[in-house]
Amino acid sequence: MKKGVRILAIACAPLKDGDTLLVGVVSRADMIEGILSTRVKVDGTDSTEKISRMLNKSRFREQVRLIAMNGIGIAGLNIVDVKSLERRTDAKVLSVTRRRPHPRKLIDALKAFADMERESVSARMEMINQVKKLNEFRTVGFYAQTTLERNDAEKFVTESVKLVRLAHLIASGVTSGESKGRI
Repeated sequence: MKKGVRILAIACAPLKDGDTLLVGVVSRADMIEGILSTRVKVDGTDSTEKISRMLNKSRFREQVRLIAMNGIGIAGLNIVDVKSLERRTDAKVLSVTRRRPHPRKLIDALKAFADMERESVSARMEMINQVKKLNEFRTVGFYAQTTLERNDAEKFVTESVKLVRLAHLIASGVTSGESKGRI
């Protein structure tokens, strides 16, 4: 994947009961080209569907080649199915986090989430197990997980972190009246 591709960076607003705002920033070569948004359920199961629908119904559908996000959990325990998202959008997924991902801790959190239906827990655990198979590496102070080869992915980590941060600031500012926090 060459540098200069369009990236969709996504982040959610601060969590409240029910659903929360999910913002996507579309960028290419340090230029912001658009903002997308949708709503996802907090601790729900709709993140993969909502992200793919948000991108696929936009004018950027054919141009976005990379989806960047801060971890695979959107809006709490609303786990993104990375493989399904890639199939639905024809875009690669890059997850960037400050701390090393701990799938075991995520699985423990899912088990402790008592209100979930058993099928929902097992489906989410399968998604987490898929993520364990992704390429994982540390670069420029962040951990990355992706289906891209490391050499390709490293080109996009710094830019993706900035864009995910921007998406988070927008979502936070819109819902809270002022942005704060960090990815």
